[in-house]
Amino acid sequence: MTSCQSSEPAPTGDDLFADAERTYIEYRTLVNGVQSVLSSGPWIVGQLGEYGMQPSHCDNDTGYQFSLGRLLRLDVADRNSNADAIEQHLLDIGMTPGRRTLGEGAKSLIQIEARDEQGLEQLLIEFGSNGTAVVSATTTCRPGDAGELGDLLFGDVYFLGDYLPIDTESPTDPLFFGITPGDPQFVRDPTPTPTP
Repeated sequence: MTSCQSSEPAPTGDDLFADAERTYIEYRTLVNGVQSVLSSGPWIVGQLGEYGMQPSHCDNDTGYQFSLGRLLRLDVADRNSNADAIEQHLLDIGMTPGRRTLGEGAKSLIQIEARDEQGLEQLLIEFGSNGTAVVSATTTCRPGDAGELGDLLFGDVYFLGDYLPIDTESPTDPLFFGITPGDPQFVRDPTPTPTP
C-alpha cells in the first residue's frame, strides 16, 4: 500500500511506530513551546479525541495524523498583548503566522494561524471575548495506517471505557509516546477496559 501521494510503500510495524514517534515528539515540542508563551501551568485538555496522541485517518485512509486541543483561561484585558506574544514567538521560530480579528469590540475573536509549516497542517490559536485561549494543532498527513498505528500505541485499551486521558496537562510535562496499560501518567483511573 502506498500513501500520502507517495509511490513508496507506507511504513508498517516498527518503522511506522518510529516515524510516528518522531512526528509526535516534534509537533508536541513545537506546540508546547507555543503554549508556554502564555502559561507553563496546567491547560485543559480538549475532548477525548483532542488529547494529541490518537492517530486519525487522512488522505483517503492511506495516512495518519495527530491533532490536539488545549484551553486556558486568561484575563480578557490581556488578549491583544497575548496575541502579540504568540505572533512574535511563531515568527521567532521561523513560521509565518496570519492574524485576523473576527467581529468587533468586546465580542471579537482574535485568531493567529499558521498552515503547512514545520510538519503541521494547521496551528490555530484563538483568543475569545471571554478570556479563553484555545490552541489547536493538526500534523500533516503521514504515510501509514492509522488503525495499525493505534494498535501499536495502545494495544487493546478501549479509550471510551474507563481508561481516559487526564483532564489537564502542562506544556512542561515530560513527553511520552504510547502507553503502558495501567500507567497513571496518562489516566485518571489506572484500570483499563479491554476492547470489546
